[in-house]
Amino acid sequence: MNSPLPLYHKVYLLLRQRLLDGVYQADQPLPGENALAQEYGVSRLTVRRALDALASDGLIARRQGRGTFAQAPSQLSAPQRGGTVDALMAHLARMGMSTQVKLLDLSTEAAPPAVAARLEVPPGAMVHRSVRVRSHQGEPFSYLRTYVPDAIGRRISRKALGSKPLLQIFGELGIRVSGAEQAISAVLADPAEAEALGVPVASALLNIRRLVRDAAGRPVEYLDARYRPDRFEYRLDMAAHETAGTPVWLPAGPGPAGPSA
Repeated sequence: MNSPLPLYHKVYLLLRQRLLDGVYQADQPLPGENALAQEYGVSRLTVRRALDALASDGLIARRQGRGTFAQAPSQLSAPQRGGTVDALMAHLARMGMSTQVKLLDLSTEAAPPAVAARLEVPPGAMVHRSVRVRSHQGEPFSYLRTYVPDAIGRRISRKALGSKPLLQIFGELGIRVSGAEQAISAVLADPAEAEALGVPVASALLNIRRLVRDAAGRPVEYLDARYRPDRFEYRLDMAAHETAGTPVWLPAGPGPAGPSA
């Protein structure tokens, strides 16, 4: 288990993955501390610290004199199902309204080259950058860096960013969103992200990068979002299709939907 993470946290991550994968069903007892210590080649104290972390996450329950039992995880899911762009935006808006947002930072700055390229503005052009954390049932699950062109950012107040989903703000400004392009990958949590999401530095996070365009095809938002994978998942419904006699997997329905930011 060579990695910069503390030993107990490695055990925590491995056990958490088992729990999220359904290896242990709800109310099923986990192996005892001695058995887990032997399996992972660590001390019983290390296992106990890992179990403490899992209990804090609500993934297990300690029952005096009976053992440790798996609990059903509370997790936001973003089902990617068939639908139009309008269905995608409606889904994003619903999730935005069902979660809580905290604005950590709002600034106007020269666009870094990568951001300028995505927003299709000259390098160094002024953009408005916000950093927000979204929570579900009081637990943080996403860390969001959002960039908008200066002409739009000047019309968005700090109060609005700290209380409304950006899609709602766009609607109030008369900006009609017509499409989005997004990519999904995995990243390691930097110190700021780790502190905001309550995870150790270098923990694995789901990374969703989204470019949103208005009805004229102009970029109006570039989002770089980091999600805790134990509190958020991204699902895609697929259907088998015959293409030139070869079966392939394609998204079910006429188009995709996606997660909230």
